[in-house]
Amino acid sequence: MTVYLLLGDDEERKLRGLERLRRGRQPQTFDAAEDGPEAVVSACGSYSLFGGGAFVVVRNLDAWNAAQKSVITSYLENPSPETDLVLLGGRLGARERLLAAAKRVGEVHVFERPTGKALVRWVTDRARKMGLELPEEVARELALRCSEDKLRLLGELEKLALYVPEGKVATRKDVEALCPPDVEANIFSFVDALSSGNSRRALPPLEHLLAAGEPPQRIAYMARRQFRLVSRTRALLARGVSRPELARELGVPPFVARKLEEQARVLEERNLERALALMLHLESGLKGRSSLPEGLQVELAVLGLL
Repeated sequence: MTVYLLLGDDEERKLRGLERLRRGRQPQTFDAAEDGPEAVVSACGSYSLFGGGAFVVVRNLDAWNAAQKSVITSYLENPSPETDLVLLGGRLGARERLLAAAKRVGEVHVFERPTGKALVRWVTDRARKMGLELPEEVARELALRCSEDKLRLLGELEKLALYVPEGKVATRKDVEALCPPDVEANIFSFVDALSSGNSRRALPPLEHLLAAGEPPQRIAYMARRQFRLVSRTRALLARGVSRPELARELGVPPFVARKLEEQARVLEERNLERALALMLHLESGLKGRSSLPEGLQVELAVLGLL
């Protein structure tokens, strides 16, 4: 029995790894955002009702502070020989004691999700295994609509496999009919349209969100957040920061950093400042400073950006 530390932003691969390690056992699952490390250590000392040692899983490891992680580090100095402990998180600092302890007594695996062409290949390969033929350009559109989230992509591929007649090729229209873009994807499309000067493309992404029942205040906040990220990206690029460093500085996945870099190289600082001011004004109006209908306020703000 041992400890497994599964890190990275590829949640789909981490879940597959967890399932392989489970080997049919019933897990005792903890969420670091809600449960303390003492409860985890206690579970590691228990025995499974079905025989053998316990199979203990901790999700959202990043939610624990250094003191809480040290409780697990201390446990790993003399771990239960009958227990498998699986820790799932995003990242640990290279000098963190928990990382060193996990390497010493167990296994550490880092799973980074594919982006760009690699993700498109993953989508088309997974579709093929489901009996679905998906052209690359359609797979790329689907990935964008899902914000390159592999877990959501799996669900959307299953829907497409059931919807598209056997022997037929999935089309962009099939994707548009079945797979609505999420908030982040729509906001990216909105800012992309603004940066390219394509006013006809700017409004539809926000209209889709409003039609889907997304609160206008959240749309305004997400748009303002996007413009702030683009502004920060411009400043970091001016300092000569590399793309991997850019992702770390901004606290976003690499594929998001790549998109932000593309937008930052097109949008000028004065336009970003104007966009931020308009989004703040929109948020103020949506909170009661304006008597206009919320949807109309959003449309007027967008028109003010064009």
